[in-house]
Amino acid sequence: MLEVYTMQQTNLNPVSTVDSTKEFPTISQPKTIGFFSVGPDREYIPSAENLKYLRLPKSVPDKPLRIDLNEGFQIRKPKPDSAKHERIDHLLRFIVENELHLRERISEADHNKRLNCDFVCFRGLLRMVMCTPYEWKTGWIILASRYKKTIYLCAQDTPEKIAEEANQTEQQKRFCYYGFKFEQHILADDPNSLPDTESPVLESEEFCVLFRTTLERKRIMYGAEMDGIISNESVKNNLCVDHLQRLEFVEVKVKRTETNQRQVDNFYRFKTRNWWCQSFLVNIQRLFVGLRNDGGFVDEIKEMSLKELDRSSRQFWSASVCTAFLSQFLDTVQLKMQGINCPHTVYRFEYDARSGNILFGVQEGRNNDSFLPNWYCSTILK
Repeated sequence: MLEVYTMQQTNLNPVSTVDSTKEFPTISQPKTIGFFSVGPDREYIPSAENLKYLRLPKSVPDKPLRIDLNEGFQIRKPKPDSAKHERIDHLLRFIVENELHLRERISEADHNKRLNCDFVCFRGLLRMVMCTPYEWKTGWIILASRYKKTIYLCAQDTPEKIAEEANQTEQQKRFCYYGFKFEQHILADDPNSLPDTESPVLESEEFCVLFRTTLERKRIMYGAEMDGIISNESVKNNLCVDHLQRLEFVEVKVKRTETNQRQVDNFYRFKTRNWWCQSFLVNIQRLFVGLRNDGGFVDEIKEMSLKELDRSSRQFWSASVCTAFLSQFLDTVQLKMQGINCPHTVYRFEYDARSGNILFGVQEGRNNDSFLPNWYCSTILK
């Protein structure tokens, strides 16, 4: 609960960072370092079992494309409520199973070891922070724990988001479902087979790739759910990290077809910012977008490039501002947490969209916000 923290204002104000003349920060190209799958019951699977392949429908003369995204809505299998309590457990499981490849010695003479990164988190958290300078409606909460010189970051739902999800209408649930159903129509389990569009959509299943990048000397390791790859050969049964680095991943999206200029402007003002940040962090260059009508029917699939998203949106937001703000935020977290080495000391960073300020507080000792489990702390870097 918020009241257990004594919240203070940071010196970081997202609104004041909106300066499109900012230079783009130094950041290395994201490098893939591993993968895992998540099963229908949200179980961790140390394989590429849920990797998908892009299989676009073939055009047929005199037969226009028509994909009904409403099909199967009543028999879908949503994520269980338990998924909301996973926090970053799947990432931690990956680290434990791959520790030898992820750690480093501080020096040859020093037998103490640490993870070869400064931050561990999910991509969604990084994307959320990147978009903050242009976000005036939706706040966020990020929990942080520093253990053995690595800072672990975990997003926590705000009370507003919890209330919003609890009061979702069937139409809102249907709009969320559209994205999953479109993926089912253009992604296949094998490059030589057609997508299975008859089975119930399993919203719990994921294929997650681990990435590493360096943002202005800050080494970040993060996991990201990936939609699919472009490949004519099956790779999932013998996939290794070296092969993973050569694959072309793609992002799959659905959006409503715009009917006036205001809707077009809103797309480039709000939607493309999220899409660009999400794709940039995992080096995706191509997005395949299903254009739907109000009834939920897709009649066109459009390929969009990362460069096109950036170029067409510059009057509304700046990629350099987004990336620079992420770097500044991580600098702030490091500064506040220097010297901490306790998995149960939790720092809370909260963005108040109404005031445009970021607040922070700290709570020591195991508490409800502690998210580094004992099974991880007792195992890692022994």
